[in-house]
Amino acid sequence: MTWVVLGFDRSSDSLVVEWELPASFTEDDAARLVGPHPDLVGSSFPLPESRLAAVSALLGVRTDTDRIAYFLEAQDDSRGVR
Repeated sequence: MTWVVLGFDRSSDSLVVEWELPASFTEDDAARLVGPHPDLVGSSFPLPESRLAAVSALLGVRTDTDRIAYFLEAQDDSRGVR
């Protein structure tokens, strides 16, 4: 399983960002970001701005929450990252 952050342009809903999180990122890490949902794997969760800072620091990227809505998602490794 690969964890990714997807970013969608708020004005067009187009996918404009896709960042793969390190292999060391776990389901427990995901739960710390979005809460311990029973359907954590297989769902897409909005990343609130307060939690997005941790992802930004982990990946060394800049975010633009005015223009982009970010989501955390688990993807099956056999499909590869989009």
